[in-house]
Amino acid sequence: MEKDYKFKVNLGGMIDILSNHLYSSPDVFVRELLQNGTDAISARLAQDKDFSEADAKIEIKVEEGKSIVFRDNGTGLNEDEIHRFLSVIGQSSKYDIENNMASGDYIGRFGIGLLSCFMVTDHICVRTRSYKSPDTVLEWKGMADGTYTIDEIEYEMPVGTEIIIENNKKERDESVDEYYNCDNISNLVYYYGLFLKYPVYTFSGEEKTRLNLKFDFDAEKDKKLCMSLGKTFLGEDFLDCFTLRSPTGLFSGIAYVLQYPVSANVHNMHRIYLKNMLLTENGQKLLPDWAFFIRCIINTNNLKPTSSREDFYDDDALERAKHEIGDIIADYFEDLDMQNKELLYKIVSIHSLAVKSVISSENAMDDLLLPYIIFHTSMGDLTGKDILEFGSTAFYTTDENQFRQLAPLYVQRNELLINAGYVYEDSIINKLSEISRKTDIIKLTDSDIDFMLDDSEFDGDPAADKLLRIASRILKKYDCKPSLKEFSPFEIPSLYTINEKAYKARQIRRSKQSANNVFMGMLNSFENEMSSSAVACLYLNTNNLIIRRLIDTDDEEKLSCYIEILYVQSLLSGHFPLLNNEMKVLNENLYKIMTFN
Repeated sequence: MEKDYKFKVNLGGMIDILSNHLYSSPDVFVRELLQNGTDAISARLAQDKDFSEADAKIEIKVEEGKSIVFRDNGTGLNEDEIHRFLSVIGQSSKYDIENNMASGDYIGRFGIGLLSCFMVTDHICVRTRSYKSPDTVLEWKGMADGTYTIDEIEYEMPVGTEIIIENNKKERDESVDEYYNCDNISNLVYYYGLFLKYPVYTFSGEEKTRLNLKFDFDAEKDKKLCMSLGKTFLGEDFLDCFTLRSPTGLFSGIAYVLQYPVSANVHNMHRIYLKNMLLTENGQKLLPDWAFFIRCIINTNNLKPTSSREDFYDDDALERAKHEIGDIIADYFEDLDMQNKELLYKIVSIHSLAVKSVISSENAMDDLLLPYIIFHTSMGDLTGKDILEFGSTAFYTTDENQFRQLAPLYVQRNELLINAGYVYEDSIINKLSEISRKTDIIKLTDSDIDFMLDDSEFDGDPAADKLLRIASRILKKYDCKPSLKEFSPFEIPSLYTINEKAYKARQIRRSKQSANNVFMGMLNSFENEMSSSAVACLYLNTNNLIIRRLIDTDDEEKLSCYIEILYVQSLLSGHFPLLNNEMKVLNENLYKIMTFN
C-alpha cells in the first residue's frame, strides 16, 4: 500500500541558501519587513470597510544595539493563518489560496521573506491581532533551529502585526551589529522604501520621523523638482530629464540624460522600484541596450520579480516594457528636434562616439539617431538630417587626410564633401545613404576627383608636356603619377591623392622600415598584393604661380628638385607620415636649392 510522505525542510540549510545564494546582502531583511507590512495594509484596505488609507502606517523602533521592532496596522493574522503563512516555507498570505492568484496590490510573491531576518538574528517574534478576531493577540516565536511556538497572550496592541528581532545571533561578526542602529535602519528604509504609498515612521525617543514621500513621476509638471530628485538619488547633475510613462500601464518614472560621455558597455546605476519598493539598481534588463546615456528612476506594478526580488524575470512583459521605454526615448528626441534643437545637438555631441557605436550595429535605432549625428563637412558641421535634406550629390571620404586636402576645393566649388574617417562613420554614412531620398551620397573615387578638377589650359603645350615627362620619371619611384589640372584655391600648388590600396601599401612600406627579418617576408607579400591596384596621383595646379614658373623652366635638374619638393610638401599637407627616403629627399633638395645660382 502506498503511503504519502511530506518533505522536511532543513531551516539552517534554507537560511544558508538565502544569505549566500538568494539575497545579495542581509540588508534585504528591511525590505522584506517593509513588504510584509505594506502588503498587510493593502489586504486590510481591500477587506475592512472601516479602515481607510489615511489610517495606514508602518512604524519602526530601534533599541540601539539590542532590538528592532516593525509595526503595521494591516490585516493581522489569526491562528490558522499563522500556521499557513508563517510556519510553512514557500506559502504566502499574498496569494489567493483557492485560485492561486496574486493580488496586484501586493509587493511580495514568495512566502520566504520573513526568513531573511534569520540572517541578522536567531530569534524572530511576531505578535499579531487580526481584524477578523480582534479580541485575541497571538505570539509566534520562530527559532533558527527550525522550531516555533504559538501562544495567545495578554498584550495591548491595535489591529495589525509587530515583528521583533533581537541582536542574539550566535554565529555572527561585527557587521550584524550595524543593523541594530536607528540611523542605519533609517537609511535602509529610505533606500528601499522611499516611494512606498503608506507612511513609514521611525522613532528616536518620542520623536517620530517620516522616511518616505509621495512623488508624482511627471517631469512636465515640475522639472526642477525632478532634476533635484535625480541629483539626490542618482548622485549627480544631469543635462535634462523627461517622463517615462508606459502606454499599457507597465511602468512610470523619470529618465535623466547624462552630461558626460560614457561607453556603450557601461551599465549605469538606476533606481528601479517594484510597487514602490526598490528592486534593483541595475537597469540592464529593463532599458534598451542603446540607452547607455540614460539613468532612470522607475516604478513598475506589473513586471514579475525573481525569487530574490532583486531583478525581473525575462518574459514577454519585460520585453514589452523595454520596447516602450525605447519608444519614449525616441519620442523625447523627436520633441527636442521640434522644440529645443540646441539641447538635442548638445546631447548627441556629448555622447557622439557611443551613439555612433550603437548606430553602426543597431538597425533599430537608425531612424531615431541618424538624423542627429553630426558630421564634419566642407560646409561645416552638418547633422545627418541636414545631409538628407541637402538635395544634390554629396561625396564622402573615409580618409581623414584626404578630406583635409580636398575640403578647400569643395568649398570653392560650393559642393559637399563629408569626412567619414572617424571610427564607426563609414558604416553610419552607408546607412544614411540607404535611407536618403533627396541626396545622393557617394563615396569619393579617383575619377570623382578628376571630374572636379578642371582641365588645364596648358594641355598640349610643349613646355607643360616636358614638365609632365620629367615629373613622371621622378615620381615613378614613389609609385605616383603626375597630372596637370586647374583648381581653386590657386594658392595650393599641388594635391596628392591616393586610393585605399595605395594607402595600405604606404603603411606596409613604413612598417618595413622598422620590421625585423621574421616579418619582412610577410610584409613584402602584402605589398605585392597591393601594388597592382594601388593608385597615387600628384595634381599640379596650373592656376598656381609656382607651377606656371616650373612650366617656363628649362633646367631639368632644377625641375627634378622642385618636383620632389612639391611631392613631399603635398604629403605633409595631407598629413601622410613620411617614409625615411622621402624625408631624406626633402632635405637633399632643400640643400640643392641653396646651391642654385
